[in-house]
Amino acid sequence: MNTRSSREIVVGVDGSPACRGAAVWAAALASRTAAPLWVVHALPKSLDSMTAVAVMGQGPAMAQHRTAGEMILEETSAAVRLRFPDLDVRTDLIPGPTVRTLAASSATARMIVVGGAEPRGWGMLATGSTAIELVRHSTCPVTVWRGQSGMLPDRRPVVVGVDGSVSSAAAVIDAFEFARLFNAPVTAVYGWATRHSAGDVTVPLLVDWDALRESESGLLTGWLAEAKQRYPGVAVAEVVEPRNPAHLITGRATDAQLVVVGSHGRGRLAAAVLGSVSQYLLHHSRCPTMIHRGPPQESG
Repeated sequence: MNTRSSREIVVGVDGSPACRGAAVWAAALASRTAAPLWVVHALPKSLDSMTAVAVMGQGPAMAQHRTAGEMILEETSAAVRLRFPDLDVRTDLIPGPTVRTLAASSATARMIVVGGAEPRGWGMLATGSTAIELVRHSTCPVTVWRGQSGMLPDRRPVVVGVDGSVSSAAAVIDAFEFARLFNAPVTAVYGWATRHSAGDVTVPLLVDWDALRESESGLLTGWLAEAKQRYPGVAVAEVVEPRNPAHLITGRATDAQLVVVGSHGRGRLAAAVLGSVSQYLLHHSRCPTMIHRGPPQESG
């Protein structure tokens, strides 16, 4: 998450309560970072990809979609300006498909925010394949928001999943930056397995578990060193347990305001798809989930 004021925060809306909540949450972040907010609504089909005959046939339907989209943008921007009257807000109707257009905006955005319904529900991008595709194709962090209407960033903990990967390192920096902005603590979570993926070998029973736990704790401390140095005022709790990382993060996020993770863990296959932890959180987390790809961005 970059703090340069020239980069906007993009929020996609569709008129659902989840997307309105996402817009207000994104506005709070934009206001705190002095960033402009870009509120977008995607039309169902791009006219550019349609023949002249198709455009004529779809004319009335497209006009109806456009009118509905303009109303959604007007209502959303009004809700945002009611809470943040001094915020720089821009609205746009954009041609679909949604993922392609929103992902394209990531080239200049510091974050994309979309609404997600309750776990296993459906909002604009919710928790299904569309959200996964957006994360895969975006070059900036993507936050899938869910929560109570009107909920804003506050001083509740920010939970970050850590695994030592490049995307995890970016997630750690983003989590600390968000926590600093809202004077919140960070809970850094590292779940380590007692089974190894290669050959699915089980850790022997005759093992010094205290020494192993201390070793794993040392790894987490090392992975957090840069963030602690950059953000010395942020309180940090380190959690290391021999549990499934997705389940451990979800359990620790019960009272959190935000969960931050990298898009994938280690391995060649993981680099091509959204990781299992990220997918699990998109389906089960009851608070906003930020997913980061790539190296940390420099703040300034």
